Amino acid sequence: MGLGLRWLSRTGALALLVLAGLAVPAGPAPAAGAEPRFTFDVTGTTIPLGVRKKRIHLKLTNLTDRTPEEVIFYVRPGEPDWPDTISLMWPEGGGSGECDGDAWGWYCRIESSALPELLPAAGETVDLPIDVHVQGNQPYEGKFSVEAGMAWGDEAMKTAAREWYTLRLVDDAEADLSVVAPDVKQSVRVGAGGRPEPTGTLQPGETGAVRYRIVNQGRKAVGGIKVTLRLPEAVTFTRPPKECAVADDRRSAVCTYDTLTLVPASQDTDPTDDSHSAVELHDLVTVAAATKAPATLAGGTVQVEGLAAQTDARSGPPRTELPANAVAVPAAEVDDSDNRDGFAVLVAASAGTGDDDGDGGGGGGGDLPITGPRAGLIAGTGLALVAGGGIVLLLARRRRVVAVHGGGGTPAA
Repeated sequence: MGLGLRWLSRTGALALLVLAGLAVPAGPAPAAGAEPRFTFDVTGTTIPLGVRKKRIHLKLTNLTDRTPEEVIFYVRPGEPDWPDTISLMWPEGGGSGECDGDAWGWYCRIESSALPELLPAAGETVDLPIDVHVQGNQPYEGKFSVEAGMAWGDEAMKTAAREWYTLRLVDDAEADLSVVAPDVKQSVRVGAGGRPEPTGTLQPGETGAVRYRIVNQGRKAVGGIKVTLRLPEAVTFTRPPKECAVADDRRSAVCTYDTLTLVPASQDTDPTDDSHSAVELHDLVTVAAATKAPATLAGGTVQVEGLAAQTDARSGPPRTELPANAVAVPAAEVDDSDNRDGFAVLVAASAGTGDDDGDGGGGGGGDLPITGPRAGLIAGTGLALVAGGGIVLLLARRRRVVAVHGGGGTPAA
């Protein structure tokens, strides 16, 4: 399909789908009301016609107090008439683990021995990229499914029920912003050029950085960005930018970057010019000194909104700060389901307290309180997920494996 990927044979792909379909737990289901071990979700699945590639993310949250040894997930179209002009694939640059399969269905495996930075620690959410490639120009609506599993040491692989998501191609020539905010796990100091530099695990009383990447994946530029931030309890803004209005409790802020223009990705062809389709912002935050650690402080959110739309940001007039009596007008948006992302602040215990096992927050055991909602799916047992992946490799004529350490994901905070 011109994507630069090597596919499994049709027989291997079919076997993958069959085996993946059998990866539903075969053992007895957990008792009613059992705590879920993890949850996942996919957003941003509406794509404007004319956009050839859009990156969406599988958000995988670990609800236990331990880091898993392995994560595996399957992605496959569910419609018999799914067009050949649309494919969902792992990124060519990596960032989703060791992946194999083709457009009919594929899986990725993440293991502690190879890609530990992609495994969600206790209470952590990781954003695993998935690229949607589009070659046609016709509106379309169809469903695809995602199934995931986690394994913790000597425990059997736990699988969650398959979830279905709707992919839409729409005739809408507007901007399409998305935001990804990784969890905050490290303390920082402000280095040269004003950029935060990590100094170690984040402990009570220390300062970290909420980082978030905003990308315009639509067809029209936006002439400014409005960002609304909310921090978890026991976390406050340290040094908010001048563009931000901070609430009295210093836990929420509204930032208006009215001179920040983001052009469509298709127009961002020269890395040396002043036109950008993506930007990464950061805000310094401080954890209360009285926080009991280790802890996962959940409930942080970042939401973005495009301001005045521009048909061509390169030739348009320069942007200026809005006067005090002016109000920015929101720009139209193709898909606002990925304009909001959640994040947590992971606080490590101080050295010598005996509460930290020294693995950065979630190696094995310990009492790590996890705050925030635990809405999830019933977990079960699914060893077929692992076995199925091995059998498919034997059926493949050629195998394409991508294993890049953090290259294609969002930057860790």
